[in-house]
Amino acid sequence: MSFLNIYNLLLRATQRVVVLTLFATALVMAGCINDEKHTPEDTTLVNVGDTAPDFTVKLLNGKSTTLSSLHGQVVMLIFFSTECPDCQNQFAEIQRIVAEKEPSFKVLAISRGESIEATEEFSQKYGITFDVGTDPDRSIYDRYATLYVPRNFLIGPTGRVEALTIEYDYDQLHAIWEKAEQMSK
Repeated sequence: MSFLNIYNLLLRATQRVVVLTLFATALVMAGCINDEKHTPEDTTLVNVGDTAPDFTVKLLNGKSTTLSSLHGQVVMLIFFSTECPDCQNQFAEIQRIVAEKEPSFKVLAISRGESIEATEEFSQKYGITFDVGTDPDRSIYDRYATLYVPRNFLIGPTGRVEALTIEYDYDQLHAIWEKAEQMSK
C-alpha cells in the first residue's frame, strides 16, 4: 500500500469523524431549545397566576414526592435536560448559589424525558444537593409546557405560580431566586 493510499484512507476517516461530531453537536443543541417555529410563550401551558398542576415524581434517592405534599412551602420547580448546554450552565450557577447559602425554599428539579441513570450522572457531575426527580415519559413536563428547557416555576405556598423563567439567563435566574427567598421569609 502506497503512502498516497494510506494518506487518502486517513483523510476520509478524519472527515467522517468531523461530520459525525458536527451532527452529534447539532442534535444536542436542537434538543435543548432551538425551535424557530415556536416562541417560549407559545409553548407554555402553565403561566403566572395559574395553579401549578399536581404530580407525583420519583426522586433519585428512591422516594417519591407530590407537589401537593409541598403545599404551604415556596417551591422552585425546575425542568431540565441533561444534554442541554443552557441547563448545564444554569445548574452550575444554582449549585454555586446553594454552596454560598442554603435556600430558605424548596428546590425540586425534574429531568425531562431521561433515564434515572443519565439524571444521576448529571446530578453527580454538578454536585446537586437538592431533590432531583425523573420524568422519563414527559408526563409531568407536558402538563406545564411543550418545548424549551430549562424552565423555572416559582410556586407560592398556595400552589399558585408566582414567577416563571424560560431558558437560562443569569439575571433572570438571580431575580427569580431572590423572589423565592423573599417569599419564604
